[in-house]
Amino acid sequence: MQTDTATRYGTVSRTLHWAMAACYLLMFATALAWNLNDALKPLIKLHKAAGLLLLLLALVRFVWALVHFQRRPAGGVAVKAGHLALYALMFAVPASGMARQFHGAFGNAHGALAFVFFLLIAGHIAMTVLHQRRGEAILQRML
Repeated sequence: MQTDTATRYGTVSRTLHWAMAACYLLMFATALAWNLNDALKPLIKLHKAAGLLLLLLALVRFVWALVHFQRRPAGGVAVKAGHLALYALMFAVPASGMARQFHGAFGNAHGALAFVFFLLIAGHIAMTVLHQRRGEAILQRML
């Protein structure tokens, strides 16, 4: 098992990243599906279960990142700000979903937060592609 280094993310970091990416894809796909077709509303059960799993994985990932902060690949201020925003939304979106479930006021923000998260993830992917095209081996850090 590889640990995080200054040039590459380790096995745990990469596994958490890609497992969570797959779960987020499922989350966005299920929400889109039932919003386009009411007959697919039963997907909400899968959506809620995956949301709870993602909240737990986000906690593990955040603690892992803090413990290994000094060993992780470096990034500038924009990279750190982007990652901080991603982490914040990894917690805020499922928390607002849970609040929505229990009719809390914060729950009204769930859809908007999820959309902002989607846009931030799209930006994260776009910046990875941009840096790759510039010849920087950014993607290889996470593969």
